[in-house]
Amino acid sequence: MTVAKRLLAFYLVAIGIVVAVSFILTPVYNDGTTDYPVWRILNWFMVAAALVILVIGFRRRRDPERADVTAVEYLRGSFAYYGAIVLVMLMLWEWYWTLNPSSETGDAVTAHLIYFPLVNALFVVLALASGRYLWNEARGSLD
Repeated sequence: MTVAKRLLAFYLVAIGIVVAVSFILTPVYNDGTTDYPVWRILNWFMVAAALVILVIGFRRRRDPERADVTAVEYLRGSFAYYGAIVLVMLMLWEWYWTLNPSSETGDAVTAHLIYFPLVNALFVVLALASGRYLWNEARGSLD
């Protein structure tokens, strides 16, 4: 189980770093069109990671063996859980739109362009935090 946790932790940290770098460099390599081929590929990996983040957040929030949870650990677990819920909802809404962009027009398209940076930023924070938590959990310390 330790190996699986470490692999998932590595995946979350790696995809978090890739999304952060792509998010920062998108204005550099984008040619000005609304087609983002890099993000079309990354979105598949982000959705899988977002679901893993949701499961980790749920486990942190509902850990039955830890009755001695401190206030800081409780707040971290709550942020991870509720942040993951918001992330998955926004991520799937955005992702479905990229799979079928002609489904919405006008102001809805503008809303999607506004929410993508929010999804990416929230994803990076939650992926790195969840990856660190999972790595430390596999190691045996949760600090």
